Amino acid sequence: MPLFKRLLPYYRYLKPVWFKFLLGILFGVLFSLSSGLGLPLMAETVFPILFGNASEAPEWLRLFVERWFGDNVENGFLILCCLALPGVMFLRMVGSVGNGYYMTYSGISVVQAIQIDMFKKVHALPLAFFQKYKTGELNAGVMGYPNQIKAVIVDTSNDLVKQPLTLLSAVGFLVYKSFTSHSFFVAVIGVISVPFVVLLIRRVGKYLAKRSQQLVKLGESMGSWVIECFQSPVEIRAYNLQERQVNRFVEQLRAIFHLSMKSTRSSLLVSPSIEVVAGAGLALALFLGVKNGMNQGEFLALGVALYMAYSPVKRIGAIHNKLKMLEAPLDRLEAILHAEESVASPENPKPMPQPLCGEIIFEGVDFDYEPGKPVLSGIDVRIEAGQSVGLVGQSGAGKSTFVNLILRLYDPVQGRILLDGVDLRELNLNEVRQQMAYVPQMPLLFNASVADNIRIGQPDADMPAVIEAARQANALEFVESLPLGFETVLSERGNSLSGGQRQRIAIARAFLKDAPILILDEATSALDNQSDQLIQEALVRLAKDRTTLIIAHRMGTLKDVSRRLYFEKGFLMGDGDHSQLLGDSEGYRMLTNSDGEITD
Repeated sequence: MPLFKRLLPYYRYLKPVWFKFLLGILFGVLFSLSSGLGLPLMAETVFPILFGNASEAPEWLRLFVERWFGDNVENGFLILCCLALPGVMFLRMVGSVGNGYYMTYSGISVVQAIQIDMFKKVHALPLAFFQKYKTGELNAGVMGYPNQIKAVIVDTSNDLVKQPLTLLSAVGFLVYKSFTSHSFFVAVIGVISVPFVVLLIRRVGKYLAKRSQQLVKLGESMGSWVIECFQSPVEIRAYNLQERQVNRFVEQLRAIFHLSMKSTRSSLLVSPSIEVVAGAGLALALFLGVKNGMNQGEFLALGVALYMAYSPVKRIGAIHNKLKMLEAPLDRLEAILHAEESVASPENPKPMPQPLCGEIIFEGVDFDYEPGKPVLSGIDVRIEAGQSVGLVGQSGAGKSTFVNLILRLYDPVQGRILLDGVDLRELNLNEVRQQMAYVPQMPLLFNASVADNIRIGQPDADMPAVIEAARQANALEFVESLPLGFETVLSERGNSLSGGQRQRIAIARAFLKDAPILILDEATSALDNQSDQLIQEALVRLAKDRTTLIIAHRMGTLKDVSRRLYFEKGFLMGDGDHSQLLGDSEGYRMLTNSDGEITD
């Protein structure tokens, strides 16, 4: 598909600011006309009278000067001309400033509208999408590439109006003079150099498009890698990787520098090359014009008009190169915007059962992340409302995938999952997740206050409720010891807290959300022995009368849980209490060692 057609859908982002955009275009027209027509006309018509060559000026102007100024043109008429020249430049300035302001206004609006759509889209996509793209690619797609789209949608649209109009104004003057003056016509023949300019621009554009694709890949890869470094300070220092990481960073920067300079060199060649061609054309025009009797005023007008004509040619050449360099970022942008939202709410969702009891049924559920590589196969199980169930099995057995399907982070490839008798896919996605509280093994805290981090599941919760949730999660004491208590702002990812403290904040979230379904991914794994005991007791209270699923990495976690589901290589191989599974399943017996840990 031609690049311009691919850009057409993005013009919808101009709709909310169409009036400002139109004003910018109109100011651009004013700039174009005052540049392309005003200055050449003054050079061709007024200057001959001022410099004593009145016979070369248009007849209507000579009659005007004779009637109002007589033979003395050095006073009144000179003053008028001296005022007219800055007047033309003033109009040119007004057009330039107005054009620049309103185009910038429109441009920022377009960038932010695209960024909002990109951000919404990223948050609507399934987890499988995030496994396909690196963090740096997504960050560039949201924060970087919309600016490049804006550069084409707004800036290029502006230039596509302003520059061709300036060019047509100047060329129109050249054509007019060519019909009225034989010597001028002969001179214009000498400046027919546009085909050479076009060929040059096309050749450079292809080269820049290739370099742009390489720069996009390098930039995204480096962005992801830098984010990874900043998120892994402990590992880098523990393994003495600082020097290696710095060396790699320098190598990648040099590669980007090398490609950037190649692109810059090619891009910079366009403008001076056009000027060289223009200079050659002007020299030929001078030779032919003088040979055919062109006067000084006509040549001055020709020079100004050519200057006004070649400047837009250079700008149009820059537009062509911008379009070529946009291909790679546009590919990435469209990969995100057009990504399939495979997990979404139905158009007409069924109402959520009220009150929700929390019964969960898997009927013939199969799931795979990649075709032909099943992660769960033939899962048939019924979890009664209010029941606590432990999920056990070696790493990769399918435990996390099982609860991810309940959270509807993915949808089954075959079969269905029922919540109180209704297929999850028939319910509103947000309402489904509102009925569930999830505590991961490695919780993520946001760069916000402790209170706001606890409120994530219930944004409108009052302070007493937040404090009570922290107390139940055994987090109240350490939170109150922080500099500002519950108003203390945590560092990025909650790194200012210990692992156990982060875990207790996450558990407090679940207490506050008070959802009928609770999912715990070894929620006490990061706690010390004393806190572990206190939290185990709190979790027993929290799980009361709730449907609770506990992914276990230690058998001690399940001491208060009677029912256990044993997974092995994606199959549900056991369902019962601890003693039943020990007697019925050899795999379950092998899974537990003398310390009660689950072996991988």
